[in-house]
Amino acid sequence: MVIGIIGAGLSGLVAGKRLADAGHDVTMIEKNRSLGGRLATVELDDMVLDYGISHIHARGQNFQHFLDRLAEKGNVRKWVQEFSFYDGTEFHKVNPNSDSQVNYFGEKGNQTIAEGLSRWVDVMADKQAAGLTYLGPDTSKKRSWMINLTDTSVFECDAVLVATPAVEAYGIIQTVQNRTATRKIIRHIDEVRYDGCMALACTFDEEVPDWNGIEGDNSAIQWTGNESSKRDEDSVAGLVIQSAPDFFRKFAQSDEERVEEALLEEASEIVGSWILQPQSTYLHRWKYFQSQNPIDEYFMELEMDEAPLALIGDYLGGNSLEDAFISGYNLAEYWINKYSTVTA
Repeated sequence: MVIGIIGAGLSGLVAGKRLADAGHDVTMIEKNRSLGGRLATVELDDMVLDYGISHIHARGQNFQHFLDRLAEKGNVRKWVQEFSFYDGTEFHKVNPNSDSQVNYFGEKGNQTIAEGLSRWVDVMADKQAAGLTYLGPDTSKKRSWMINLTDTSVFECDAVLVATPAVEAYGIIQTVQNRTATRKIIRHIDEVRYDGCMALACTFDEEVPDWNGIEGDNSAIQWTGNESSKRDEDSVAGLVIQSAPDFFRKFAQSDEERVEEALLEEASEIVGSWILQPQSTYLHRWKYFQSQNPIDEYFMELEMDEAPLALIGDYLGGNSLEDAFISGYNLAEYWINKYSTVTA
């Protein structure tokens, strides 16, 4: 089959690679220039900083096996098992509320994990899907689906995977002409809600802190990561500061300068006043950072065997990076078994 995947986050990339390995012709359509979604990195002052997901850990065997393979290739390596903690009042060297676990990070940035997976598929980056047209099996057209792009071009395919946040998936799915078939899916994903996050990557002409990362509770800052400790960097301090959802809502309409100032002010209460004088900064607004109420199944499929369409992502089965992986992995396994005869 010719498969079009809308969205190049981890779930889409994992599904795409597995389906391509099985002999399907896979093309990914991604609205951003970079791939990986929350596996996002930026380079400041010659330092790579992970401003999306800071670290990765596994609960299940499949995801652990995935991380083990990446580690064997030198693409990821182990970080620390425990982080520090700020309870809104006091700083604790070790978070008393967390379980010890092996945390990994991308050797050259977490985004390289996504780039490695994308080598197995065709990628149309900087292209945004506006909607879908169902052509059907009896049409004179060769394919069953047409993905309509915002630049007025189209991509025809036999099957569609929508691997975007639920809000964006809703906008795409509701354009399908056969509304009866999509009604159940639309009703479910319309109920998914997200927490947003302001993420500030910054460097400092300061001594590198002696902590690796600080988890926050009852605070405007939910995470402060010492990126220098990942890169074995001792000349420049690189941090990533991530806000709590309430902070995101409060400053959602504020300009970049005001958001940066507020984030640094809040972070200074945790790590000290030196953080108020950054050398370089990069701010990103994660509108759909984490699902509040994920759907309790790892993928959703439109029941049309002659024109397969399914939804995958980190709002299905859970809201973690591992859940995104499992969503894409399970759907690919299901389609590989269901559509074992590959057609060009």
